[in-house]
Amino acid sequence: MSFIKQGNEQALEALYERYYKLLCLKAYKRIPSTPLVEEVVQDVFVNLWVKSASLDVHGNVKAYLYATLRNKILHELRQESTRALYADKIRQLSREREEIQSLESLYARDAEARIHRVIGTLSPQCRRAFLLSRFENLSYKQIATSMNISVNTVEKHVAKALRVLKGKLQEYKDIIQILIVILFLINRS
Repeated sequence: MSFIKQGNEQALEALYERYYKLLCLKAYKRIPSTPLVEEVVQDVFVNLWVKSASLDVHGNVKAYLYATLRNKILHELRQESTRALYADKIRQLSREREEIQSLESLYARDAEARIHRVIGTLSPQCRRAFLLSRFENLSYKQIATSMNISVNTVEKHVAKALRVLKGKLQEYKDIIQILIVILFLINRS
């Protein structure tokens, strides 16, 4: 220990040769991963070298190495536990997100089908004016020219279509509010 305290690398190599395998065997009982065990044992010797200036030269080097190894193993096990906990949380959040997206997709398809059914109930001219306005993004003037009607008539058809849609789809207002509450609660957890 006094040689190590003086910075003698040969003394460190001698300790390394004497205790490396023993420490690896001890560590492997708690951490069944050879690369990780080797890394932990390497850290024990690095720790010994880094703290060599403050070592008690009359202390038991074997006890020091085993105590340092125990602490490093406990630290590694805590880290592994934390990593596993976070990995589980990420998997859970991913499943919840998939469920939400699935639910959103289901409601979106249902809403789209209902919208198209309601549009289908409109008079042919009203439906055509609305579809050209909302789905083809044509201006009222372009629609009027295309349908050979006045701009004022186009405005009335589109306004009527929107009123009918709003009235027939009123029930979705409650469903949307419930979805918003569910999403809020899931995001808080």
